[in-house]
Formats: sequence, structure tokens, C-alpha cells
Amino acid sequence: MSAFLVGVDGSDASTAAVKWAAKAAAAEDVELKLVGVYDISTSNYAPGLIIPQDVVDAIKQDAADAVHAAAEVAKEVAPRVTVHTTLVEGDAARALLELGKDAGAIVLGTRGLGTVKGLFLGSVSVSVAAHFHGRVVIVSGEGGDGPVVVGIDESEISDAAVAEAFRQASLHKAKLLAVHTWTPLDVDALHGYGIEPEEIERMSQEALEAVSERMAGYSTDYPDVVVERVVIPEEPAKAVLDAAGENAQLIVVGSRGRGGFKGLLLGSTSQKILHQAHCPVMVVRA
Repeated sequence: MSAFLVGVDGSDASTAAVKWAAKAAAAEDVELKLVGVYDISTSNYAPGLIIPQDVVDAIKQDAADAVHAAAEVAKEVAPRVTVHTTLVEGDAARALLELGKDAGAIVLGTRGLGTVKGLFLGSVSVSVAAHFHGRVVIVSGEGGDGPVVVGIDESEISDAAVAEAFRQASLHKAKLLAVHTWTPLDVDALHGYGIEPEEIERMSQEALEAVSERMAGYSTDYPDVVVERVVIPEEPAKAVLDAAGENAQLIVVGSRGRGGFKGLLLGSTSQKILHQAHCPVMVVRA
């Protein structure tokens, strides 16, 4: 695995991302790259505006201070990890994607301030998630010491997420909770449409067997990982969030799964998970 790259802006969310990434880099025995991006461009609606040099210098210094502070945090959390720092002027998403093109993962905080404001709720998040070839980790909370939770459907994209979730569970000696929703309608809705409880139970059991068969190979590769399967009729984001609860240490999802997790990263399911998860969310592309 290559280095972990972290977008840094001096916010509490950014600091949480640095801490998570430092621990993860130590667990995977890779280096950590901290990137501060500052943008002094003006829009086309202000063509004559020239930003004074002393203001430019102050903005650059703020970014540099944030990166240096982040490096100190990383060294406290993971003293043995090699830490590199970089300062870049320009568009945040473009800079992170360019510098992270060989990275094993890009790690970002959610409610960031400063240059990468609203980092994973706006255009930066969409750009990084849509274009990055590898893992993107969105740190919206520290999480607990509970299971790794993975959303699983019938797609190849889901397979990539499941494989990574097994690897993460093994690395962190955690239980793996695999969540599959065979229909987005919950039990009450199915009852309302006249479907009998016995039929719902039969469908859930058949889906459980299919999921278990699909995951069998990974269990062979990671015999140390204890797996619990949650197979239910439910809205996908709610199922994942309910399974994660307050204690999960990581949620893993595929970026373009079909079935219950369609449009996971850029649609309503992803937004709900990102807004409400109490732990880091890792998005995996095949």
C-alpha cells in the first residue's frame, strides 16, 4: 500500500482526519502526507481585483501553520510513522487529486473550515470521490472500538468494498458486520402491501444464504475475522447506520454499487451516511 494523503485546513474536522490517518498509516506501515491548500484566486465577476501581497502572505502563512500543527499531531499519535508536509496554491480538489494520484488513500474531514470549507459536503468532495482511483476516507467522527461495517450488494463494486472491509477488520482485530438490504421497503411497508411475515422471513433467509456464499472466499482468506451478517428489508443508509450505531470503528462502502446501494457516494444514501455516521466512512472503488 502507498502513503495516506490528508487534506489539512486547521479545523477540528481536519485534525480528526489527521489522527485517524496517522493511526491507519501505522497499522498499514506506510508513510503519511499532509497537504495544505490555499486559494487566492478571484472569480470572473471581480476581474480587476488584485489581492495585496501582504494578504497573500498571511493566507499562505495560515495554511503553513495548519500543516505544521497537523504534523505535530500526527507525530504524537503515531511516532514511528514518517510524515511529509506539502503546501500548494490552487483549487483544493485538483491539488489533492494530483498529489494523491499515487496514494493508497485520501483522507478528509467533513465539516472543515478555511480553504477546504465544507470539504465533504460540497464540490471538493464530489470531485475527489468521483475522480480518485483508490480509497477515500471521510472522517466525520472518531468512532468506537466496535465492528467494521460494510454495505454489500450483488455488484463487483461491492466485492471490492467487502475485500477491503475484511482487510480492515483483520488489521484492527475487529468483528465484521456485513449489511445487505434485499429491498428498500421496510417490514412495515411490506406488511402494508399484504406480504406475509413468513414470506418476508423466507426472502431474508434466501438473501442471507446468497450473501454468505458470496463472502465465503474472503472468510477463507481472513480466517481470523469473525463475520456477522445482517440481511433485512430496509432502506440501505438506515440499515448501515443502524448496524454501525455509536460504536462502529469504520463503515466501508463501494462507490458505484447497484441494487440497494445505487449511487451510494453521490446520492441520497451516501449523503445520509456521511451526515449521520459517528465513525469514519471509507469509500472503495474497484
